[in-house]
Amino acid sequence: MNLLISYSWGTFHKARNEAARILRQLGDGQPEVERSNVEGIALVHTCLDSREVIHKCRQLLHSGEEYFDFALKWVPVDYWCVTDLDAMKQVIEKDVIPRIRPDETWGMTVYKRRWQAYHRADIVAHLAHCIDRKVDLAHPDRIVRVDVVGRKTAISVLKPEEIFSVVLE
Repeated sequence: MNLLISYSWGTFHKARNEAARILRQLGDGQPEVERSNVEGIALVHTCLDSREVIHKCRQLLHSGEEYFDFALKWVPVDYWCVTDLDAMKQVIEKDVIPRIRPDETWGMTVYKRRWQAYHRADIVAHLAHCIDRKVDLAHPDRIVRVDVVGRKTAISVLKPEEIFSVVLE
């Protein structure tokens, strides 16, 4: 799964159909949009580059036509791991740090759903100390985004413009 899509509670089927229609229009003949075990979050697999999807979604939104009624926020996913602090830390050390250049700043956001083991601040504290780059929470060059979705966690290294939200556009 290489995208997370947020939708309003109770609208999964409409959001799924909308996201699949948009992805087909963008060139994916068989996108997969699945319900996660967290209400309001869909897991998406597309053959398209997820960052290019974000760019094209932004263009569609500003085209003047109505495309987005239910699939409200689209986030690329780079890595998946089990929801465990040590597993997340391994992904950060092995895969995330090399994607942040030494001259770039970074910030971390954690979205925690259906995992009560730790507070969000505890997760940030556990993961952030191993990234030896300058932190800029207001205007980072890269955002390390951690999405806990029940027993699985999505981790992404994003530029600020690589998240698409209908509400924020």
